[in-house]
Amino acid sequence: MTQYEILSVIVSCLAAIVSLVVWSGQRKLTRESNDMQHATAELAKKQLEILLREDKGKNTARLSLDLVREDKSSFFFRITNVSAIDARDVEFELILQDPDNSPIIHSEYTEKFPAKNLGPGCSVSLIAALTISSPSAYNAILKWTNPDGSRTQEETYVAL
Repeated sequence: MTQYEILSVIVSCLAAIVSLVVWSGQRKLTRESNDMQHATAELAKKQLEILLREDKGKNTARLSLDLVREDKSSFFFRITNVSAIDARDVEFELILQDPDNSPIIHSEYTEKFPAKNLGPGCSVSLIAALTISSPSAYNAILKWTNPDGSRTQEETYVAL
């Protein structure tokens, strides 16, 4: 073999080694690019879920229930619409072990509930006939109808 042939084989080997290194780097970059595309697709799905949830939240009323002490011996259950849309047919019930010990005055409840329409920021109050032996906290279920006609039921906890 002549010098030129040996030099040509050496250059060819070097070129093959450089090609293998570049090819390996390209594979790594392609893999990273695919991983980034998958991450971007997952992020887009999560953003879409958040947007759909927010859109649903705009069409769903949210209510809060509070047990309020007005003075030393006056207590009220107050249901407030804390959303930007109306809630219709609002009602609530306390989850009690003994329904006979309910602090709700039945005649007042039947007079006020179901509340036909509770606008944004509006509230409805109900006398809480608490005694010394009454608990200071209750579990309750709020129920209402959204403007789209869907019925919502939410369990909540209320305390003094």
